[in-house]
Amino acid sequence: MRLKVDSAISNEYKSGMSIQDLLDYKDIEAVPWLVISVNGVFVKRTEFKTHILNDGDEIELIYIRGGG
Repeated sequence: MRLKVDSAISNEYKSGMSIQDLLDYKDIEAVPWLVISVNGVFVKRTEFKTHILNDGDEIELIYIRGGG
């Protein structure tokens, strides 16, 4: 399956992967300040295990940072 993750396109992904599967595959921890968007729509953290990715999806991993 072809996905675009943070602007990098790759065909290395298995079909039927959930967002949590993708995070596990890429060894990314779902820390509280990580927000994920799929095709420009934010996905709730409670849906990471159930939101199935589709061929051609564009995923953005966004880390929220505070500043001052």
